[in-house]
Amino acid sequence: HYFEGQENIKKSVEIKNCPYKKKMLKIFLRRLFYATIIGIIGICIQCYFIILSDTYYKTGDEPLKDRLHEIFKEIPAFMNTPFVNGSIMFFLAITLLRFGLFCPFLLSITILIRIILMLSFIYCIRSFFIYVTTLPCPIPTCQPLKHKTLVENLYTFYLIITAKVYECTDLVISGHTAFTTLLTFFWFFYERNIYVKTTIFLYSIYIYIIIIISRFHYTVDVLMGYVFGGSVFLFYHYLVDVAARRYALNTSVFPQTYGFSGSFTDRFQLFQYFIRAITYLEALDHRMNFALSYDKEWNCFCSCVPVNKNSLLIKKKNVRNEEYYDFSDHFYHSYAGNGTYNLSTIRNIIKEFKRFFGMNKKN
Repeated sequence: HYFEGQENIKKSVEIKNCPYKKKMLKIFLRRLFYATIIGIIGICIQCYFIILSDTYYKTGDEPLKDRLHEIFKEIPAFMNTPFVNGSIMFFLAITLLRFGLFCPFLLSITILIRIILMLSFIYCIRSFFIYVTTLPCPIPTCQPLKHKTLVENLYTFYLIITAKVYECTDLVISGHTAFTTLLTFFWFFYERNIYVKTTIFLYSIYIYIIIIISRFHYTVDVLMGYVFGGSVFLFYHYLVDVAARRYALNTSVFPQTYGFSGSFTDRFQLFQYFIRAITYLEALDHRMNFALSYDKEWNCFCSCVPVNKNSLLIKKKNVRNEEYYDFSDHFYHSYAGNGTYNLSTIRNIIKEFKRFFGMNKKN
């Protein structure tokens, strides 16, 4: 009866007025701004530790033995820094195009927030790995970066970000690989078409190979980057699942049990901080509240047809004909999408463009 009471409460929630929709959009854009600030901080931390690590490197140190480097003794002339970075940037471009324009608009914003937050977490963690152990550069003639004044270091940050310098000791965990793996997993988990996912998988393998052949990283760096990037993606989305389920059941992301009375997730306090931070930065509570609305006209939120057609909790029966409550498809669509192509974002962009230039037809 607890779930039935919760369901009745949720069914009474409706969001139909335009001002509230605009308020929701502002909330999501504000959280995207916060995530962007966190992302910039993560990038700066990584750049700083790359500089610190390079100060321990001496040009001419013998590279580590690597099986794939031994197979590909010569680096192809075309396989330089712009080529490798360009291949990854193309991957990023098609990913943002797919999930930025062909998803419900608020989900597109959320996906961008997730990409930024996971990347910033990866950059901060790998900064520690880069600094504590300085590996010899795969290219022995590499000239290390120097730790200088604050202004000069900031300029070096710019050179690192724009790939105008080569970092000798940016190793251990391949940032290029972790970045590529994150994008690949987004296609695996947010895209439904199996042929598209197969193509993306093959393209990601191609990127991993050119990272190794070009001497950007050792093979072990790429393997570590894949494991680390994939683990961060799965861990982050596991916490999103936990937060969404908690809120759907209790309208709160706080655990209902504490200590050893609850699950492993409930027992670990650090997880609770992560869950609260993710909930806030993604505006997950606002998203769940909006998912309760039965306004079938604002299709930039949910990909269900009609929009928000189900409650978050639905009544089912088991094999013994006993009733129980489970999460609906709409519950998962509301924060994870349904893997299909949705044109509502493009329609809303066109609508806003016409409104801005006074092209809307007057009644």
